[in-house]
Amino acid sequence: MTAPEALPVTLLTGFLGAGKTTLVNRILSEQHGERIVVIVNEFGDVGIDGGLIVASAERIVQLENGCVCCTVRGDLQQGLKDLLSSRRSLLGRLRPERTQFDRVLIESSGLAAPGPIAQTLAIDPELRDALRLDGILALAHSVNITRQLEEHPEAAQQVAYADRIILGHADRATPEELEHAKGAISARNALAELLVASHGELPIQPLLAIGTTRDRAWDLSSSGHEHAHDADVSCVALRCSEPLELARLKIWLQFLANRRSHELYRMKGILRCTGRTERVIVQGMYEWLELGPGEGPAPEESALVLIGRDLDREELERGWAACS
Repeated sequence: MTAPEALPVTLLTGFLGAGKTTLVNRILSEQHGERIVVIVNEFGDVGIDGGLIVASAERIVQLENGCVCCTVRGDLQQGLKDLLSSRRSLLGRLRPERTQFDRVLIESSGLAAPGPIAQTLAIDPELRDALRLDGILALAHSVNITRQLEEHPEAAQQVAYADRIILGHADRATPEELEHAKGAISARNALAELLVASHGELPIQPLLAIGTTRDRAWDLSSSGHEHAHDADVSCVALRCSEPLELARLKIWLQFLANRRSHELYRMKGILRCTGRTERVIVQGMYEWLELGPGEGPAPEESALVLIGRDLDREELERGWAACS
């Protein structure tokens, strides 16, 4: 019997007031064509219209658009396992033809860093086999995010971890505020795709289908040329035209991951290594590091982008140079 394909997981993050609950409400009510399991803290926070509910049992509510809303009040890791184990037995009784789902969306707290959640999905064997992190989506308030990034480490981490960032409420910001917000975000995460939304107009499908593991979709060409010394959270881009020695690279990257695990938020690289015709890709997040073959031939120039707190460019450049 063939094992079912792992469900893609979208992690939704954003500081308090960014608009996460509004987006979740839209996902739970609109006809967007995907059957999504939405993990939230409390049903009361979401405010589901009773007319949209098809059936409910315990902490699971099934909606007429095919989505399922589930509360996880305690440990997220155990909550996800409980949801997966009850997926067929419970939801099959409610609506047998809808026991298969297209995606899991986890809404994190406005004060939570995404790293530990992403790490849980990567290192827990049961969850790793059943779920795969498709991407981290961060919402940011156009008027407030510049100040929040300066005053709240949580907001800076949420932006730093993101694969895609939605700068919402742009209609409430002046042109100057909007440009400042874009600059403040890019200084902390030049890897993420940045989208601007006004009047709450957020198309659902492009927000969910991120595909962070597809290295051909990565654009590292313009990432992090300038290191923002005035920002605690910033990005550094490293490039090399000479082939890299894979063994040295592994040792150095593992050293970085172990030494700066809670400060090195994201790492992405597309590399050219000695003796290999295919590209080598690097992905890192929190304490998780993955290095292996990618899609397509090796690039002419290796590129590695790191995002974290208090990064030392000179130290990183020395370690990078020692790998060639």
